[in-house]
Amino acid sequence: GKTAAETTKSTRARRETPTRARIARRDPDAPVEETARSWRELAQLARESAQTGKFDRADELLAQAALQLKDRPPTHTPRRTVFGLRARLALDLASFGEVEKADVLTDTLLDEVRAEPELADAALVALARATAARRGEAAKEAGREESQLPLLALAFDASQAGTASRERLELSFEVSGLALRAGELELARRAIDQTLLDAQIIAPSDRMQTAALKIYKARIALAQRDLDTAEAAAHTAVRIFEQQKADGSNRGVAEATLGQVLAEKGELERALELGRGAYARLSGEEEIVPHAKRQIRACLARIEWLAGERDAAGSHYREALSVPADGSDRDAELIHDIKSALTELETSAPPAATP
Repeated sequence: GKTAAETTKSTRARRETPTRARIARRDPDAPVEETARSWRELAQLARESAQTGKFDRADELLAQAALQLKDRPPTHTPRRTVFGLRARLALDLASFGEVEKADVLTDTLLDEVRAEPELADAALVALARATAARRGEAAKEAGREESQLPLLALAFDASQAGTASRERLELSFEVSGLALRAGELELARRAIDQTLLDAQIIAPSDRMQTAALKIYKARIALAQRDLDTAEAAAHTAVRIFEQQKADGSNRGVAEATLGQVLAEKGELERALELGRGAYARLSGEEEIVPHAKRQIRACLARIEWLAGERDAAGSHYREALSVPADGSDRDAELIHDIKSALTELETSAPPAATP
């Protein structure tokens, strides 16, 4: 048999294998083979590299970790963890001015999500929104019209495989508005419905938020000519705002919106009552925000147009255009719609209300 010394020497030789030595070294910049490192070790080393500003090294390490896990299902927790780390790395790259590298990594991650939507998590949603904002601003500065809806819609569709979160709620709401303005009404409807569902989970006691979202749902349903859904959503908003004793801006917009929906359905007497009641708030003591002033006037103008009161409609459309712009995209879009409606009013026959 072996002596004690020989046994100790043999045990030490087994312990000090090249693989164990590489793992023990744990130097993120060491020029050694990485295949012996687990995904967990690679991820930790990537975090350490990113914290010291070595983003290229972090990207390399996370790519190796992702490669190790590529055959696992997209719902596999380690694989989703590594994907989320890569999304956060892309955010870090952009925030430190490495925009080109951030875009390369972002587009790679988006391609992976297209193939396997279940990979998406809150980090991907945050990355999509930040990238869309950055690219949209860059396009605007360059004088280009460039919609970020495709990027955000991809993130939205992928995020639906996950659970409710504040990030998804905000993304869904953003997508609903962009899709409505782009005329992609089915997407807008899916997005606003998801927003409402997430709001009920994340902030079930926030009735004011629910009512505000119902107004957006009513407008999307109105654009779809789903007038029953539009009426139900607007009516719910009016009721909640009354119960919550909301400010005049919210109550006025809700009343005017419900009035417009009823006018489209042919219930003109009730529509005019609601529209004029909302309009009366503009001369009251309560302060009304500019966008609400424009919205109320535009709704009343549409109601009057449908009721055959074309002169009054034209007057209220022009009043709506005289309200100072607040600088928001939604206000700019409303101004555009009012100008189009006024041109149509002045050059065409009255539109027929839905029976």
